[in-house]
Parts: sequence; C-alpha cells; structure tokens
Amino acid sequence: MCVLRETCGTAVALEHNGDLYSCDHYVEPDHLVGNITETHLVELMGSDQQVEFGNAKRDSLPQYCRDCEVRFVCNGNAPGTASAPLPTVRRVSTTCARDTSRSSPTSDPPMKQMAALLRAGRDAPEVMTLLAAEESRRFASVGRNDLCPCGSGAKFKRCHGR
Repeated sequence: MCVLRETCGTAVALEHNGDLYSCDHYVEPDHLVGNITETHLVELMGSDQQVEFGNAKRDSLPQYCRDCEVRFVCNGNAPGTASAPLPTVRRVSTTCARDTSRSSPTSDPPMKQMAALLRAGRDAPEVMTLLAAEESRRFASVGRNDLCPCGSGAKFKRCHGR
C-alpha cells in the first residue's frame, strides 16, 4: 500500500477528462500533474513535480516519526492523514500507532504480531483479523454496565461496547 511506503506518488488520481493528480488525497489545482490526453502517463509519473511530491512524504516527516522505533511499519503513514498538506512540514499522522494517547505498550503487541506474520511470509494487514478475534474473545463476557476491560475506567457501553 502506498500509505505505508517511505515515499508516495504511485497511487495517483485520474479524472474522467484525463487530468492526473499526484494523489487521491490531493485532487486540487496545486497537485495537477498534467493531462494524459496531452502528455503520456509514463512521462507524467516521472515528472519532476511528481517525484518531488513523492519524496516530500519522507523529507517532511517530523522528528518524532524519524526517531520512531516502529517507523518501518508505517513510514509516517499517508500525508493525507496528517493535519497539514504537503509540502509543508506535517504534524504526526492521525492514525499513528505510537501516538501518546496510545503509547508504545499499547502498540507493541500488534507490532510484534505483524513482525511474526511478515517473518512467516504472510501479509502484515492480517494482523487486523487477529486483533479483531482477540478483542471479541476479550469482551465476550463483559456486561454493558461493567467497567471496560481496556482499563479506561468507563462503563463498557460507553467505551468498547458502543
């Protein structure tokens, strides 16, 4: 998936009129690469503008992401999920696994499961199926008015039971 790569720029958006945009998150005039009825797609994909757009993901990562021990998993995620558009310096992705609200102890087990899947020659996204099954088992016997087993201190119905 392009969102997990170190650089972007391979998942472009092509409009019905032939306009090609750098990314489906950036279908706006500043990110119009060209039109395939006027310029060959291969030329547009290799253009300086598109290469620069792709490299901006890596080059604009905040120090927080550059220093992250699990950066290999997401590479900062998609710039479109961050809070500022390229090529400005981005803040941390809204889906960051190491976000302070979901600190490393929370993200560590899924990261280890993903690493195990990759070592076994399987796809990393399979971790979502494993986590969903684990969560179902964990919450199976919880009553709606019981405290949520996640440790939030809220009733299950107001937390994971929604």
